[in-house]
Amino acid sequence: GDPTTLAEVGSLQLEMQYLSHATGDPRFAQQADKAMQKIIEIAGAEQLGRKSRNARKATAQTSVNRLFATDVHPRESRFTSDRVSMGSGGDSFYEYLLKQYLLRPYTMRDMRQTFADTIRETLEKVRGNAQGTVFLGQATFSSSEPIKKMEHLACFAPGMLALAYESDPENHRQSLVDAEAIMESCMAMYATATGLAAESYDIVVGKTGPAKLVPSNTMKFSLLRPETMESAFVLWRVTGNRKYTDFGWRVFTAIEKHSRLPGKGSGYTAVADVNFRGGNPEMNRLDRLDSFFFAETLKYLYLLFCPPCVLPLSDYVFTTEAHPLPVLERPPFSQ
Repeated sequence: GDPTTLAEVGSLQLEMQYLSHATGDPRFAQQADKAMQKIIEIAGAEQLGRKSRNARKATAQTSVNRLFATDVHPRESRFTSDRVSMGSGGDSFYEYLLKQYLLRPYTMRDMRQTFADTIRETLEKVRGNAQGTVFLGQATFSSSEPIKKMEHLACFAPGMLALAYESDPENHRQSLVDAEAIMESCMAMYATATGLAAESYDIVVGKTGPAKLVPSNTMKFSLLRPETMESAFVLWRVTGNRKYTDFGWRVFTAIEKHSRLPGKGSGYTAVADVNFRGGNPEMNRLDRLDSFFFAETLKYLYLLFCPPCVLPLSDYVFTTEAHPLPVLERPPFSQ
């Protein structure tokens, strides 16, 4: 009942829907679907309120285009901020708008248009272009342009947009263009002394040439996050462009050099400073390793070098924690 995030409210739907499929008990999917519908209703009401406050006529048609704030109060059915982000607090909500439709394309067919409308308006808010460098920053409902910062968490978006194109090329051609443009910035995050990406970047605009991505002062560490590896995997499957496998191999070798502990049977650690230039990587390691490194980062790196017949995107939908779920509905759909 306490305030939570958009991502938390909207990131259990696939798991609950599959649980209903596996057990035959519809209650799990019903509760997950109810939560998703509620947050969509909150966004619609918020937009109607904004239009009324701005003395513009609010109609049912205008409520189709939605913005979602990252902070939500479930019990009070309202947003508690006006921050819009595809990074922390928002990320997997947008991913699941699409993936619910991909998992159950008949039952969740209305979610297809909801995703298209939401992503269009959200990208208009958070996508920036700084002298040719395309990035996903943060914005508010009323801001005219995003803040020139980008989190590594937002690098799930190229993969999501590529999946949208793969599922519906005719209506999502621009999604693939956007995916590849944003992915260039995500890959540029790894142009550091260690070859690993920091948590967050400032977009620094110079006098000439593209803006540069510079690790934020307090966010220079690397937790070996999976988002860019996920997008590289999906874009490789969708486009067949080998630059994504080449990039993945560079990241893997950087992980082995700077994160892996010495000795037989050793493990991995997070890295303190992605621009560490000392001679001994031991001096730059943190006493920390998150479970997503094994569950997601290494899994997507492995799949990046597997043939497409291994967990094909047409047959499986990956949860936000990289668990592959088989598509539950196939045409022709029964009534």
